[in-house]
This record gives sequence, C-alpha cells and structure tokens, in this order.
Amino acid sequence: MKTKRSVPRRIRIELCLVAVLALVFTVTLLWRGGVLDSAAAPTATPEPTPVPTPSPIPPDMFEWREGEYVHVEYGEHDSNIIDESVLATPDRKTAADLVAWAQMAWDNQWGYVWGTFGSVLTEDLLSYKIEQFGDDVLEYEGIIREKWMGRRVVDCAGLIKSYAWYVPGGDVEYAAGDMPDWGTDGFYENAEEKGPIDTLPDTPGMLVYSEKGHIGVYISGGWAIEAISHAGGVVKTRVADRPWTHWIKCPYIAYG
Repeated sequence: MKTKRSVPRRIRIELCLVAVLALVFTVTLLWRGGVLDSAAAPTATPEPTPVPTPSPIPPDMFEWREGEYVHVEYGEHDSNIIDESVLATPDRKTAADLVAWAQMAWDNQWGYVWGTFGSVLTEDLLSYKIEQFGDDVLEYEGIIREKWMGRRVVDCAGLIKSYAWYVPGGDVEYAAGDMPDWGTDGFYENAEEKGPIDTLPDTPGMLVYSEKGHIGVYISGGWAIEAISHAGGVVKTRVADRPWTHWIKCPYIAYG
C-alpha cells in the first residue's frame, strides 16, 4: 500500500520540476530575444524639433529676418570688370546710371566688407579694415576670406559711393566725386527730399533706408539692390520683404 501511494507523489514532484525548468527556459529565451527588456524599458520621449536660429551664412537664396527666411536673388556672373558701357552718361552722375551700376554689381556678385566702396579685396585691405573696425570685421574674417578675397567688395553705403566715386575710363577712387564720404545716416540727414517707405515713389535710383543703419538702391517694380551682409554680398530683394523705414532722393545724383 505504501508503494502505490508514493508513485503519484513522485510523479507530481517531477512534473513540478519540469514545469519550473520550462518556465526558466522560456524566460531565458525571452530575455535573450530582448522582449522583456523592451517591455520593461520606459518609452523614450522624442527630442523636440529644434527651432532654427539665425546663421551668419544664410542658405542659398534666403536671408534670415525676424524668425523667417526672406527670398533674395543673386547675380549669375563672377567678375571684377567694371563695364562702363552700362552707363548712359559716364561723365554725369544720374539716377538711371546709379541703377545700372547697382545692377552690374549685383550681376557680378560683388561681396561685402564693412567700410569698403568697390575696391578689390586684398590681404592688405582686409588687414586694414580689421585694424579699422576691429571685431565688427574680424568676427566674419573666415566668411570674408572664403567668399570675397580677390573680389570687388562694398558695404551698404559703399555700393552708392562706389558709383559716385567712379572715374570714367578708370576705376573707383576714394572721394573722387562730389559726394562726401557719408555713412548710412549721412545720406538720410543730407537728403532734401525723403519720406516714409509707404510713400516710396516708383522712381528708379531712389534710396531705401532703415533707421537701424542700412541703405540700398531702389531699381523699380518693388525691387531694390543692397549689400546685405558679410555673408550675402550684393543681392536683389523685394522692398516689401525688408525692414526699410524711409526712401531718400540721393544727394549729388541727378533725377529726370
């Protein structure tokens, strides 16, 4: 009788051991397969999409302003040659020729260096501008060297002065014309005719001006040409897309 009772008990013990081993085996397989880790690991919170920040080198065809990119247009050529044939009256400074000059600078993709007015950028000139303006130029030295070394360069006011100081049959020479060496605000302060930008006459050769210290040349049809930045150089922009505050009738330039 005792032998008969012990058999089913042993079988139960063996079945329990088998069940435990099967469970351990199953858990081991799941762990090795990564199933348990995936289930136990907390769900990763996705990284938020970073908000774009202004770059000193705007992407092609765009410029950053007040949290958005504004469309601009670049010229198609790369030349230092001043083509006097674009000027209708080389010996007389006119609004029409100011526009033609600005368009030539735009088409030939002139560069930008603060304090320049149409000279070709050399090592000596760059060193002088760094000495003259310090960090305001030095901060962009890498960009300037990459994009504009050996090229004609202007700043925003320098684009206008480069035309005023052009010597027919020669080159741009400092203060060669009647126009003084004004900064941006000098054009505004000395202009006899000017007004708010929303009253801009559709007259090619007017200047567009920002109280923040920037200036460009209006070329008609709602467009202007400006030396926009060390990164952008001379570009064409829609007046409505830019923070202009006033228009100016350029002193020392004949209109009509």
